[in-house]
Order: sequence, then C-alpha cells, then structure tokens
Amino acid sequence: MGSSTNQKVLIIGILVLAASVFCLDGQEKLLAIKGGQIHTITDGIIENGVILIRDGLIEDIGPDVLVPSDAEVLDHSGSFIMPGVVSPHSYLGIPPPSAAEQSAVFRSGPAIANLAHYPVRYSIYPEDPVYLMALKNGLTTMAISPRPGGIAGLGAVIQPGGERLKDILVKEKAFLKVNVYVNTLFWDMLKRALDEAQKKIEEKKKKAEEKKQEKEKDKEKKKGKSEKEAEEEEEEKIKESTQILMDVVEGRLPLMADCYSPSALSHLDALLSGFPKVKVVVVGGPEIYRAGSLLKEKNIPVILSPEIRTVIRWSRAERTNYVLKCQGLGLKMAFQPPGGIQEQIHLFDYLNKLALYGVNKDVLLKGVTIVPAEILGMEKVVGSLEKGKRADLIVFPNNPLENIPVIENVLSGGIYVK
Repeated sequence: MGSSTNQKVLIIGILVLAASVFCLDGQEKLLAIKGGQIHTITDGIIENGVILIRDGLIEDIGPDVLVPSDAEVLDHSGSFIMPGVVSPHSYLGIPPPSAAEQSAVFRSGPAIANLAHYPVRYSIYPEDPVYLMALKNGLTTMAISPRPGGIAGLGAVIQPGGERLKDILVKEKAFLKVNVYVNTLFWDMLKRALDEAQKKIEEKKKKAEEKKQEKEKDKEKKKGKSEKEAEEEEEEKIKESTQILMDVVEGRLPLMADCYSPSALSHLDALLSGFPKVKVVVVGGPEIYRAGSLLKEKNIPVILSPEIRTVIRWSRAERTNYVLKCQGLGLKMAFQPPGGIQEQIHLFDYLNKLALYGVNKDVLLKGVTIVPAEILGMEKVVGSLEKGKRADLIVFPNNPLENIPVIENVLSGGIYVK
C-alpha cells in the first residue's frame, strides 16, 4: 500500500516537473511551420518544406523534416516564406534635428563635431509605435543610426517587440557613423581623431612590451599591491571618443560612412590609406556607382536606397537605375528604404519595382537579409533560414518580387506578431 502511494507521488512529481520545464513562460515551445516555398537565402529554395522552431530558434529545416507529435503545426503550404528583414541603416524613432541644427548643417557646423562617444541608444524609445509598425511589416532586426553630423556617434541594433530598451537592444555599439563632408574642416577633424587613436594604440603596445620585459622588477616595486591595482594606477586615462576610434583603427568596430558623392568616397579612401585595418561600409547616393571600381577593389559593401532616382546633371534631369548599375559592377549591396516609417513599410514595393526593371531577385532578397546581417556582424544569428538561427520569418501568399507584395504573417523569435 505504502509502495503504491509512493509511486503515485513520484509520478505526479515527474509530471509537474515536466510541465514546468516544457510549458512555463513559453520555454521549449515547439512549432512546426509548413511552407510551399521556403527561401533560405543562403541555401536556395525548399519546395514544400517544414521549419521546426524550438524556443525561438530554428531547430531543423528541410523538405523531409519529421514533425514531432507534440509540436504545434501551422500550415502555410501555399505560401512563400523568407527570413525577416535586416534593416542596415535607419533613423526610425530618432527625433529629427531642430531648425537650429538644420541651419548649422548648412554652415558646416556638424562637420567639425567629434561625437564618437555618443551612443544612439540614448535616443531609442521602445514604446514608440513606429517600431511595432516596422516589425509587423517584416523589419525584425534594425540598425539605428545617429542623426547626421561629422563623426555622428555609435549606431545600435535592435529587435523590436519589447517594452524596455534592454528587451530590444541587441548591440549597443554596432558601428561608428560618419557623415563625409568634402571640406577642409571635416578632413582635419577626422585626420586628427584617427591620428590620436593610432598614437594611443602604439603607446599601449609599447607599454605592454615594457611591462612584459620588466615584469619581475615591477612585481618587487609593487609588493603588497595586487597586479590589477598597479595596472590601474599606471594606465593613462583615455578619452571615450578616442577609445572608440581606437576600436575603429584596429578593425574591431566598423566605420559606416555616409558618402553621398563619389568624390566624398575618394577623399575618404585617401585619408584611410594610412589605417589599413579599418573596416568601411558606405552609405551611398545615386551616383555612387561612379566609384564602383574603388568599392569593388577594396571589397567595400554599400548601402543603397532601393529606388530609381532622378539626378540633375548640367541642368538636365536623368532617371538612373543605379542599383542595376551597381549590380553590373558586382558590388556587395544592402538596401535601406528612404524616409520614415511610411516609406520603410513599403520596402517590398520598392524591391518589386526594381525586379521589374531588371535587378536580380536574389540580389534584392540578399540585400535585405544576409548582406546587412554581415555588415552588422550578425550573420550567425539572423539573415537566413538555417539551423540554430533566430526564427525571424515573413510569410507571403506568393513571391513578393513576382507579385504584388502582401505580408500575411511575421514571426519574430518564433512568435507571431502579425
């Protein structure tokens, strides 16, 4: 009798434990999504496949995935599924400059400002409705940039959907944003900032080598103090802006340079020739293709607005499909729609039009997924549908580049948001 009672108690205990492990707070939730066409981006299109999602990550994907009996099955068999959009360079949610600040731009005031230490995360408010609107339209990962102005500050990466900044902030130091002005004041400021960073790097290396050589002697002199305390005493205080630029010079932090014209890019390249480790990403204007050979030679990715622009040249208006020109040059492209939220939610309309005008569909889809993920150093987490990656998905009734783009559903981390 006692043994039977103990067995029942044990069984009940096991069931309670199992419930707590697999059900509480959505942990270990298993989701199976069936799709007619699943565009993985990096490994082609899977016809009539299944995406198995556990705890917000892709556990398995393919045409022959076995669906566990305890999985919730969502049938999108007739639909087109692709990864969530990775937005590489957005001002969404960042307050626009005041009239005084805009006036200062024309006077080239911001061109001489070094705000390398300024993190844009201080200007991000998760409760701003534009972020939820962007998420519901497929923008599952977003790089937020500081407003223009010389060395403008540190860009951040967010994944919208949370109520607090810590819930949506993925990277608080994703890149250093620079707006390239073709004037002497800007070049002098940038050159001084980079030279100072390089000088501090060399000084740190020299000190490290001296410490290594005199380690035993230093230990005797600082007897009774911890090694950490001694280092803190000796270490020179480095300005935060200089420390950021040291990371740029050493290639640890990308430099995102807004170069509207080819001449701006040429000037920047000449300035950076003395800093070979710097990793540059260019935000380009409609004539950036004219510097295509330089971009190709240096393997510099470029962020473009996905549209056909009208350029005024010698009092004559020319409509230019500069995305197609950049494609012809073999450039690595990412796409960021222009303007505010009303323009950004129509990203796939822009891409659809470019596809009609001859831009390769795979180039377009990669340009809003895996290429921007690589630019932001997040290609192992987002940007394609692969095992182990975050389950960010967009569901369309059919291919959005061959038909009118209509988003049916969006999943962010395996959770439906639309």
